[in-house]
Amino acid sequence: MQFFKVLNDDRMLKRLVLLMAIAVGLVFLSFGSYYYWDRYVRIGDQSPLERDIAALEEAVREDPQDPERRVALAEYYLGKGLYAEALKQANEVLKAFPDNDRAMLVKGIAYVRTGDYQNAIEPLQGFIDLRKDSPMANTDIALETAYYFLGESYMALEQPENAIEPLEAAIKIERTDADALYQLGVAYIETGQPETALPYLERAVRLVPDFTEAYTAMIDVYTAEGKSDYVAFARGMQAFSLGDYETAQVHLEHATQALPEFAPAFVGLAMTYEKQGNLDAAMQAAETAVQLAPEDFSAQQTYGRLQAASQP
Repeated sequence: MQFFKVLNDDRMLKRLVLLMAIAVGLVFLSFGSYYYWDRYVRIGDQSPLERDIAALEEAVREDPQDPERRVALAEYYLGKGLYAEALKQANEVLKAFPDNDRAMLVKGIAYVRTGDYQNAIEPLQGFIDLRKDSPMANTDIALETAYYFLGESYMALEQPENAIEPLEAAIKIERTDADALYQLGVAYIETGQPETALPYLERAVRLVPDFTEAYTAMIDVYTAEGKSDYVAFARGMQAFSLGDYETAQVHLEHATQALPEFAPAFVGLAMTYEKQGNLDAAMQAAETAVQLAPEDFSAQQTYGRLQAASQP
């Protein structure tokens, strides 16, 4: 069974926004600010990121020996999807400063984004080796990102046995990284450990209820285990994530009837009814979910949203 799938562009953008804005720390503005500008502002002018790239390019021309300027420019190129340019600047820094961790990370991610997974491994592992023993390693988002991309690279190279360790390390730093949880689940499936995979996939979909790829993997795991009612749940959620709410309703109604103690099925059914505009039925399903699993974040969130929608 082959489930590996590279992150879509929207999810990848969010990951790079988080990395560059929070973990690496850019010189003039965060990618979070750029994302807000690019998503919401329409003034027909250069974006702040474009203006700052021009400023950084000029700064590098003025002092081409300054590694900090080159790394900052490489990070900006990376965030804008100019991977060849990001690689060029990162390599220039690494020629003079082989242990520059920021340049290593840019180089590794740029290779991943261009599909050159084999060449991504060395700089990503180098970055990890430099940062893994630091006092702040357990909360280092840049380190978590390097672990994630290293795991993704091994998955793309069909080496799931090598992907498990870095992906496990990634979720130790960031327990809510749904993409790492998914990739880790897939790695365990590919190494013949579906029973170990399932909890990671379930955690991923609790964080991202429309995670199509994770539900697809869950369908195969449940099928292999002969759990047809859970297959119905996963098929329903797969259909929900694809916007096929009629199919989702059929499968999820079956799942809630067959698994009356299984809160995720009621959450999924509530969200499906909500999308169909049937708010009364949605609220009833959400109330059941909360009663079954009062601490479940997805149940609480769905119930709260429906409760707010029902207010005059």
